[in-house]
Amino acid sequence: MRIARELNSGQLRINSVKKQVGQPLAETFKFPPTRNSFMSGEVHDECAVAAVSLSKPLKEYPHGASAFYLYQMLLQMQNRGQLSAGITTYFPQRQQLIDTRKKLGAVNEVFSTNFKPKADAIMHRYAGTKGIGHTRYSTSGGDDEGSAQPFERHHGRKWKWFSFAFNGNIANFPELKAELVKKQYHLVRNLDTELILHFLEKAQVGEQKIPLQDVFRGLSERFDGAYNIVYIDAEGRLCAVRDPLGIRPLCFAEEDGFAGAGSESVSMANIVDTPIKPIKPGEMMLSENGSVEVRRYAPSKKSAHCMFEWVYFANAASVIDNVSVYETRWKLGKELARQEKLRASGNDFIVVPVPDTAKPAADSYAHEMGLPAVEGLIRNRYVGRTFIESRERLEKVKQKFNINKEMIKGKKIILVDDSIVRGTTSKSLVEYLRDKGKVKEVHMRITCPPIRSPCFYGIDMSTIGELVANRLSSKAELERASFEDMEESVVDKIAKEIGVDSLHYMDLEGLVKCIGIENGRKDLCMACLTGVYPTEYGQKLRVKALERHTSGLEAKRTYE
Repeated sequence: MRIARELNSGQLRINSVKKQVGQPLAETFKFPPTRNSFMSGEVHDECAVAAVSLSKPLKEYPHGASAFYLYQMLLQMQNRGQLSAGITTYFPQRQQLIDTRKKLGAVNEVFSTNFKPKADAIMHRYAGTKGIGHTRYSTSGGDDEGSAQPFERHHGRKWKWFSFAFNGNIANFPELKAELVKKQYHLVRNLDTELILHFLEKAQVGEQKIPLQDVFRGLSERFDGAYNIVYIDAEGRLCAVRDPLGIRPLCFAEEDGFAGAGSESVSMANIVDTPIKPIKPGEMMLSENGSVEVRRYAPSKKSAHCMFEWVYFANAASVIDNVSVYETRWKLGKELARQEKLRASGNDFIVVPVPDTAKPAADSYAHEMGLPAVEGLIRNRYVGRTFIESRERLEKVKQKFNINKEMIKGKKIILVDDSIVRGTTSKSLVEYLRDKGKVKEVHMRITCPPIRSPCFYGIDMSTIGELVANRLSSKAELERASFEDMEESVVDKIAKEIGVDSLHYMDLEGLVKCIGIENGRKDLCMACLTGVYPTEYGQKLRVKALERHTSGLEAKRTYE
């Protein structure tokens, strides 16, 4: 028997599912992965969220209606999470007013698109006029199916029967959890999604229905951190909420009976031809009583948009807060070329991007330098998540990339990447290029300044010691109140650590200039670069992280 655990109304529900005849062992038993993700080589974002509201009869939309559009939107945002995906849809003419489907795996796996009869059956069952969706990468909690989102909470009253999903991280999770435990609550999975569920329950006690803007205004006064939340209830009330700092991106669009919200503009770019606009910090898209509008639910004193969205996380085709991701990455490459001190001629040097996110920067860098840009590394886009995964970092690099040996053998290469976080992947990549590619030299250029401080807002890097720039810095350097630059001696140590002939990082001023957001540095969260956090508990967690590091107690994420 396969045991599938699902969180429902804060309780652990165990369902027995018959084993399918002839099903491979790896598919029959969905063991929660045992990976220690927060110390792995790559850096990951939390997730993506989506919401859809349709105003016409279902027959006027593609088969599945809201389920179809949610599938399309989540598929376009698969870059933000491949661990699990799920949807909740609403249809007033079915007995199960809101119904949730969530599974481990990529979006196409969850919707069973490789088997048309099953995919059609899913679209039929979950067809609706409204819905929310989610793709997940875990930065807290487990990697099992029960931690997949959305989370649905059943109740006899329709306005208390709701489902929600979120993208981000609650920085004051330990304090809020302690408050709940003191009141005899129990967190089964010990993750912030579960905490949000309980606070949503608490906000709607009593006999009177609470307006959603009031519900989320109350939450904004309690939550510290990053949180974009999509929410739907059995009365058909739907909203997409962006936190008052706007740390994670969220946008919306309307056209001809369709209204939607998503973490990235690319989610709706192939659905609507109308402009896709950002939902501003402290605003929500609200669909109820036959209308859709964007309204303010909480004050926003400042913005703190995550700079990493433009540098790395977002799809290159997206526009985040009116700033093009691709254009930003192109500008970063040009700025790297402007800062270049290496004397590089086209006879000896070639430029190689680390695919895929660094390719626009590598192309513009090469153009400015007058050097050929070569795809010396070819990414295997069909690897996905595997049941059997090598423990060796070099073997993981080999699974992910193929060397284009004929194009790089005997060359001096300038390797352009977006960031160095832990250094393990960079080190293995350089080793791979030298050993398999037979290159003469490797010079690394990074479009982001050095990562010096943990993130507590939804990026999976929450300890001091896992960051290579910190491992190679002195105690005095780590205890600085803020970081604006890094000593050349530390850069030299990192270069030696990862095995490159030279290393150069983008400077902070260049990064801000290339992103080009309206109020510049004032509107960006760059805490992982500077150590200065936009929230109270972010700053407290940095102190805690430093204490753990100096005492040798970095066994888990700082906020756990």
